[in-house]
Amino acid sequence: MNNPDLEGYIAEIFSSIQGEGGTVRGSCFGKRQIFIRFSGCNIANGAFKSTGCFWCDTPQAQIMETEYLNYEQKPCSQEFERMKNPVKISEIIQIVENLITPDLHSISLTGGEPLYQLEFISELIKALNYPLYLETNGSIIPFENDLKELAKYIKYCCCDIKDKSSMAALLFNWENLVNNELEFISKMIHYGVETFAKIVVTSQTQIQDIQWISKKLSEIKYSNGEIVGLAIQPVSLENEDLKDKYSISISHLNEIFHTSAEYLNPENLTLSIQAHKYLKLL
Repeated sequence: MNNPDLEGYIAEIFSSIQGEGGTVRGSCFGKRQIFIRFSGCNIANGAFKSTGCFWCDTPQAQIMETEYLNYEQKPCSQEFERMKNPVKISEIIQIVENLITPDLHSISLTGGEPLYQLEFISELIKALNYPLYLETNGSIIPFENDLKELAKYIKYCCCDIKDKSSMAALLFNWENLVNNELEFISKMIHYGVETFAKIVVTSQTQIQDIQWISKKLSEIKYSNGEIVGLAIQPVSLENEDLKDKYSISISHLNEIFHTSAEYLNPENLTLSIQAHKYLKLL
């Protein structure tokens, strides 16, 4: 551990099953993971002139300087203790070690936005001795040397492509956001990280946007010529008013899949659902 006393802000650490991602290359769907949820989100803090995705299921993690880290003491107990933020890397490692179970597949670095604390995550990943799965919005692209170093330690990556209906960016900034995300995916694949794109879709998702995104994704390929995968995830909402407006119909979802398949091979397409919510897992 290079710098065990380096401090950062973490919202949660717990053990659960990865509920998103479907069946494309790079997905860890259905695998046991320890989730390290980083505090702070650049998009929620106005990076693209918005206040973030309206459906965010962990809005408490959007704030950088969260007061407490909530963590499981025992794996799968869903019982949490609290620790004052910021926390040291050595403290995180101790919590992670207490959550290791025989079925542990990988460690998820999620958020918030993990790369919002770039120096902290860059040091932390060197001290984690399990395969690492990065969940990111892909809008923060580190300098090339930093990104190359990061990629040495990350095995899998899920990069969110933000649909226009997410409100993650004002309309004039939306294409800039998506182009950043596409560039991030391309770079991660270039450095050998098993990476796929995920997009949350709603009743307001426009078919022409799906067509544009799918065409762009079809140009990103692994060294063997395989095209990057796309996981299409219907929005999951608890607020009844939002449900009425944004829940997607089966016919609209089918049209999105058919449109994506104009550019992406069916092998590279999958449905993603938040299975952990249905099972009442963390």
